[in-house]
Amino acid sequence: MALLVAGSACSKKDSPTAPTQGAVITLSGNMNFGNVTVGSTFASTLTIANSGASPLTITGVTYPTGFSGNFASGTIVAGGSQAVTVTFAPTVAQAYSGNITVAGNQASGTNTVAVSGTALGPQTFTLSGVVTESAPTTSTVLAGARVTIIDGANQGKTATTGADGRYSIAGVSPGGYTVTAVISGYRDGVLPVGINGNTTLDFRLDPLAPRTSFGPGQYRVGSDIPAGRYYSDPNDGCHYQRVRSFGGSTADVITENFVQFNAAQWIVDVSATDAGFITDANCATWFTTPREGLKVTITPGLWTVGAQITAGTWRTESSAPGCYWARVSNFGGATEAIIANNLTNSAGPQIVTIASTDAGFSSNVECGTWTRTP
Repeated sequence: MALLVAGSACSKKDSPTAPTQGAVITLSGNMNFGNVTVGSTFASTLTIANSGASPLTITGVTYPTGFSGNFASGTIVAGGSQAVTVTFAPTVAQAYSGNITVAGNQASGTNTVAVSGTALGPQTFTLSGVVTESAPTTSTVLAGARVTIIDGANQGKTATTGADGRYSIAGVSPGGYTVTAVISGYRDGVLPVGINGNTTLDFRLDPLAPRTSFGPGQYRVGSDIPAGRYYSDPNDGCHYQRVRSFGGSTADVITENFVQFNAAQWIVDVSATDAGFITDANCATWFTTPREGLKVTITPGLWTVGAQITAGTWRTESSAPGCYWARVSNFGGATEAIIANNLTNSAGPQIVTIASTDAGFSSNVECGTWTRTP
């Protein structure tokens, strides 16, 4: 007889998963700082979060070179977070990179984040301008003036004005500075300037003494040029004025003259009662000394009787229509100074007798060359 033993089947249910214990760390935030100029800073926010069930205790945060933060240690509750201001402050123009590492009691998670940035050289600008004489002679540029930054980060940077009176100093860092302009014969110019972009700084320098020669421009009689007699070797189209003021009106003009041919010499007497003298580029440079000595012939120009040409009778054989000559009692340029003159309308010989009491004699190109006759 068989014995049947019946057994019962037992089934075992799975135990539920226990909740995650401990702190879980996560780091988030844009830690790519891009381009930053050396000497400046840029900040971004790094968030340290705790997604675990226990408090997260931070014991330290390390940063690579060039970076720093405002949080080093503390506790972050379960489900909480901590914002950290990370600052990129480069000191050398180069690429910076590395990891920010957060040390703590985390059971899991990621406690590092990559950080990077590129440092660019300091931004610089150009300081430029023109150096001229002080008003009203501002059209007279000063070539060879030395313009120098004398203080601050750009101390010693310098440039020299060219023929047009202009200078340019490149590579100037932003900031406030003192700049000087120095040239022989003028009082030093000293000006402050603030640089936050390409900047223009012009100088107007006062002459130390009246000149003995000068070029195109406007001049004060007494302070810029002394009264007296001046000589030039002008080009065709030379225009000059003696003025009683610098108002620019017709009433301000004492005398003016247009030299409408290429003269070998021209002369003007500037009076001590004149306010100023105005001359253009075609007049070239005026000097206090004659351009030529005693002449054996009279060529086109204006000449002094006695020192440059002798009194007597002179003749030209090759005059052309339009030949003009004048004997003058002075070189002030007024019509009243003309003793005698003549303008021809046909070619042929011309004769003039110059008196020893004449101050000067002028003759244009159409008259040709005069020779002394017995």
